[in-house]
Amino acid sequence: MTRRAAPSASLPAAPEPVQAKTLKRKQFSSTGDVHILGDVTITTQLIVGGDLLIDGDLIAEEVFCLGKLTVTGDIQVQSLYIGQTLDAGGNIDVEFLVKTGCSAEWMARVLELDQRKLKTEDNFIDLLVHPAILARHAQSELPGGSGDIQGLGYLSCADLDCQGNLQLDDDLDAAEVQFVGGHLAASSIYVSGDCNCQGEVFSETDIVTGGSLFAGEIVCQGNIAAGSIGSQGDISGWGSIRAKGEISSLFGEIHAGRWIASGATLYAAKYIKAGESVIGEKGISCGKDYGIFAGSNLPRSAWAKQGMISADSKPRLILSGEFVEGKKLRHIDALEKKRDQELDWEMARRVKREMLAE
Repeated sequence: MTRRAAPSASLPAAPEPVQAKTLKRKQFSSTGDVHILGDVTITTQLIVGGDLLIDGDLIAEEVFCLGKLTVTGDIQVQSLYIGQTLDAGGNIDVEFLVKTGCSAEWMARVLELDQRKLKTEDNFIDLLVHPAILARHAQSELPGGSGDIQGLGYLSCADLDCQGNLQLDDDLDAAEVQFVGGHLAASSIYVSGDCNCQGEVFSETDIVTGGSLFAGEIVCQGNIAAGSIGSQGDISGWGSIRAKGEISSLFGEIHAGRWIASGATLYAAKYIKAGESVIGEKGISCGKDYGIFAGSNLPRSAWAKQGMISADSKPRLILSGEFVEGKKLRHIDALEKKRDQELDWEMARRVKREMLAE
């Protein structure tokens, strides 16, 4: 077992945590820990060098928390910068950027604390966080790792830069996911631009990105639609997998309950499997010791129309389905509009939507 280094005897004692029933100010800052028993409303900046615990809602313009930020209610801010982890009991609404895994030096420079006139022996980082608190941050071993985000509601933001895992009980709605250093899991995922995740991307329903979607692995209990799709591992969807650009699984397989369609190339290191059609306008290829399955949910008599495989040239290793030359992404889209059959999981979700509408 690795022993933690003992704190330096020269460090001054950490300040007592700030505690209050509620907090409503134009601006607030503390170099230590803060515990608010109710709601927090800050007109401009909320700056905390230690951990921040709020037993209520948080409303502010900019929030800088070098430690752990825990909010039992909703969060509504313009920008959110976290050093360690973010844990929200409600929804997270951020107008601009959400960033976790921020270092003390980075945060202090963003706040322009390094521009302050200080004595030679003073450190500008001390203006952000007490030295004893900073030493505690350095020694902390968080169960989930530094930079994680966990929310019991949805997360809505313009840009997202999360150095750890991101887990939501509700939806993720972002303009761009610049980086997720771990896994990403949400009820549904909607990203206007690119989505870049180093770990697994998991959605209980659909994944929709306007730009490229890249992940270590993609698992979707619904439909996947993106500008392009790339994965180190498997790409799996209960419904359809659609991309205007390429779809590629560098070391895994591509598997869809319905169809797979790319306006460019379609590649998997292992199998390509679809319950219906497989289309790669500029080519389809799989691993040399694997193969391509299409129409696995259909009778063979329906393969020519619904279980087809189409590309600019006939791909090798077709194990099921029928090759039909010249089909494009738009043909699949046209067939989808005429669809009158539902899969089991689609029926359950439709009934749920109708019940909620009533």
